[in-house]
Amino acid sequence: MAIIVQKFGGTSVKSPENRKAVLNHILKAKEKGHDVVIVVSAMGRLGDPYATDTLINLLKAQGGEICPKKKDLIMSCGEIISAAVMASYIEAQGVKAEAMTGFQAGILTTADFGNAEIIKVDPSPITEKLKEGNVVVVAGFQGQTEKGEITTLGRGGSDTTAVVLGGYLKADLVEIYTDVPGIAVTDPRIIPEAPFILQISYDEVIAMADAGAKVVHPRAVRAAKEFGMALRIKSTFDEGDGTLVGLEESDLLISGITPQSGFAVAKFEREDEFSSDDIKKLLKLSCDGSIYLSDAVGNIILIEEEKKDMAANLAKELKSSAEFCHDMAKVSVIYKSTINIKTLSESIANLLLKNDVQIFAAASSNNCSKYIIKDKDTSKAVSIIFNEYFSNKN
Repeated sequence: MAIIVQKFGGTSVKSPENRKAVLNHILKAKEKGHDVVIVVSAMGRLGDPYATDTLINLLKAQGGEICPKKKDLIMSCGEIISAAVMASYIEAQGVKAEAMTGFQAGILTTADFGNAEIIKVDPSPITEKLKEGNVVVVAGFQGQTEKGEITTLGRGGSDTTAVVLGGYLKADLVEIYTDVPGIAVTDPRIIPEAPFILQISYDEVIAMADAGAKVVHPRAVRAAKEFGMALRIKSTFDEGDGTLVGLEESDLLISGITPQSGFAVAKFEREDEFSSDDIKKLLKLSCDGSIYLSDAVGNIILIEEEKKDMAANLAKELKSSAEFCHDMAKVSVIYKSTINIKTLSESIANLLLKNDVQIFAAASSNNCSKYIIKDKDTSKAVSIIFNEYFSNKN
């Protein structure tokens, strides 16, 4: 029998109506003869009783500094509740199901509380339950250290749980279910007609996710690439095929236009050249690991607004001046590897300038070009690029 791993987010499991949609996908996989492993996130969002942020607030309300180990302990509860509820619901519909915590499922992690890495997985606890005919429902986002301490995996942890479990179980496919029908070229809230992509490569999706697209976490896609395993992004709430992520690249000239807002630009200048150690310190402070202007006197980095004081302190340490521009945004354009990035990135820059979008800085690396612009111009920039390269392809 083939094994399929299906991951469902907090929105998918938070209500009886939504859990019914989840059950539909599970039953379809079972009807095809597959063994099914489910990975679930905590139910809902901040304000919902079992959401991760709600649980964290229980600790914050006690005052004082929060111990990372205790924070992981309480954060793990949200996914455990989801696993128990979902398994009980599946059984109530006449299908055998077993709920497991991440640590019961054999997930061993580092001791980096709040952002642990999976070291290895012992798949035998899951495979034993599958042999008994169960749908296995695993709490995502968690594991345990060699000392038996409960850890959480950080942002995107349930996606990562699903992919890594799939790798160790030698699953045929991992399906990540969300509330959107796959990966779109750009944010449908900005461009409602943005097409969803049928097929795309690991590297293209990693570049999108690194640039801020929130459909799937880059750590999960990197894990899928490492295992060489197919990954499909689908909607819980429709029957579409979604987006298949694998080795094969998309057939699009541009596969992603990803905006991010809420940044500041910090420009560091001094008379002499910055050393390699200086550059490393700038990159560490940078929010995206890029230096946008590098010459004998100046380096530009993008930072979160709240890190202005840290940037000013770093300028003193580097014996340089620091000049700040606020209310900035970044628009990243992602390509497949066969594209001539230099030519296309220059064309896009000229297109933006021609349409009165000021570019403060730009950089290209691998299969991605990034443009730093004013926050107020974000939607305009995305629309300009989309209309130029997709207006005749809808």
